[in-house]
Amino acid sequence: MCFRCISLFAGPVAAAEVSGPALCREWLINDQSQLRKHSKDPRSSTDLVELQSLARVRRYPLSSLSNLHLNQEDALREATELHRAHGDALVAVSTPRRFQHDVEQTADALRKVAAEAKIHIVLGIAPPEDANFEVQVATVVSQLASGIRTDADAEGGLFPGFIGEIDAADLQSLRAAVEAHRVSQAPLLLVGEISHDALQLLEGAIWRRCAFFDVPITSPMSVAELQARGAFIGFSAPAGAADISWQEYPYRRPLRTEQDFHAATDLLSLTSSGLRFRTDLTAYGGPGLGYAVDLVSAGHSRDSLPLVWNEEGGG
Repeated sequence: MCFRCISLFAGPVAAAEVSGPALCREWLINDQSQLRKHSKDPRSSTDLVELQSLARVRRYPLSSLSNLHLNQEDALREATELHRAHGDALVAVSTPRRFQHDVEQTADALRKVAAEAKIHIVLGIAPPEDANFEVQVATVVSQLASGIRTDADAEGGLFPGFIGEIDAADLQSLRAAVEAHRVSQAPLLLVGEISHDALQLLEGAIWRRCAFFDVPITSPMSVAELQARGAFIGFSAPAGAADISWQEYPYRRPLRTEQDFHAATDLLSLTSSGLRFRTDLTAYGGPGLGYAVDLVSAGHSRDSLPLVWNEEGGG
């Protein structure tokens, strides 16, 4: 199923106008420096990511502050390469709010990246963490309806296209996100295990407008159960050469082989490259933003996968 309408920065456009592949969960601009404290590298290096340190940073991705920050220039380089290789692509940027210094600056930077690289970018929005439930819901609903105001906007804001990503283990944010989703009917993107408590909060959700990414096999609510309710399922591509980490770290996606990924595409609705670290970038020897597209294209026609998860349009 494809959706009829995409909410881009300037407002909705017809899905028929987007002819290329869609990547539905990418952290194209982010600052994960708060994860530095989780590093298991005994040397605790803060070196730049460069050839002489590349192997070490891949093994200990949280050891380098440089590895934990993707800026506008990085995003532009990757987006330009995606356009060169795959044409009129669409990228849903779902960087968690805690990994953004400033939501307005991120939105403005991504608008510039989309224009210069000639790709489509859909921005996700999440509830503010330091607010009560009513303010969280009102903030998300307002930004979806009226846009995110930036200093560069004299006449209007930049419009988010979905709610997320939301860690399903964060029940406070999940509760607010589900309510904002119910009120606005905007698509909702969740990641991680779906507990029984999370499922109770999701009972008010519009399942055909929900996407669940990288749900592990240990999840109390299985992928099959989520699909049976009408939800869309997504997986990030296998970690590949850019993530050979010897440690577990927060928000690490499940490790999969390429064979597992191809098997999953028989079931999944959505895919992403899971780009988040500097070592994921093609400029630093990583698989790059187009990695998932290449894997899917190797085993499936692009037409066999839907574009995104909002089947009836309107958000």
